[in-house]
Amino acid sequence: MLWSFVRSTAVFLVVVILFMLILLLPREMAIEPKGGIKFTASYPFTLDLYQENVTAFIDHLQEEKGFGATPAGTPLTEHVQRYVQRSLKIVLPAFMIAMIFGTIIGMFLFMIRHKKHGRLLTFLSEMLASIPDFFLFISIQYILILAMHRGLPNFNLYNSDDWYSFIIPCLSLTLFPLFHMIRLTVATMDNESGEDYVQTAQAKGMTKWGVIKHVFWNAWETIINQAQMVMLYILSSLPIIEKLANYHGAGYQLLESILNNENILALLYFLPFLLLMYFVVVISQFARGRLVAKDVSDR
Repeated sequence: MLWSFVRSTAVFLVVVILFMLILLLPREMAIEPKGGIKFTASYPFTLDLYQENVTAFIDHLQEEKGFGATPAGTPLTEHVQRYVQRSLKIVLPAFMIAMIFGTIIGMFLFMIRHKKHGRLLTFLSEMLASIPDFFLFISIQYILILAMHRGLPNFNLYNSDDWYSFIIPCLSLTLFPLFHMIRLTVATMDNESGEDYVQTAQAKGMTKWGVIKHVFWNAWETIINQAQMVMLYILSSLPIIEKLANYHGAGYQLLESILNNENILALLYFLPFLLLMYFVVVISQFARGRLVAKDVSDR
């Protein structure tokens, strides 16, 4: 357990350093006149330019004794916090819904997997899991626009100020990991159901629900391992979904700060996502270590 925590912390620090090194790569455009109205544009890269960027970044942190403040005098950490809170309204519900309801629905499909409607639901979940989230998001927006033209009360689809603005981005980010968890739970429990201890339990007269609980318990390690993948998928898709929705959260601002060469802001918008991913990894490792049977004899 301790080694896993140390390893996760080391990976977290390495990722932060690598992101900073990539962020500080020279990205400024150099324009050279070629006579008349002709110009050439290029993105030069030299080690000297790279060293200047790194030095300027370190000097800024030392001079400001931190990350600094906005032109209005607001500390950058407070400025970023507002956008992070907006993004968490999308990320946390999407993660919880995908993990909890994905596992519960997967257990239900496992119980009816050999029935006709069970096979139909399994097929639908596999089909929906193959649709990209941005396509789902655009489709939902298009359907709502058509519905508003046909009488649905109008509401704003492209902002972040209304109380309901997070719902459609959250739904779009939830669907793929939700169906992924459904498929994985069914497949994992199906594989586990072929083990000898299941056949023995059934031969001894254990109830169907008792067998399913044992199967689920022994499939739990594989299921809980997916928490990292689910969070990674949600966080990696978040900036694109926020951009498409014009939802001014931390993902949207991260893209804007990178495009505008605002390295300090980009780092501040990136760190909360990385910390969230780190916490999910640590918590899933703790849950795996405390709750999962250590060997076959525990069954």
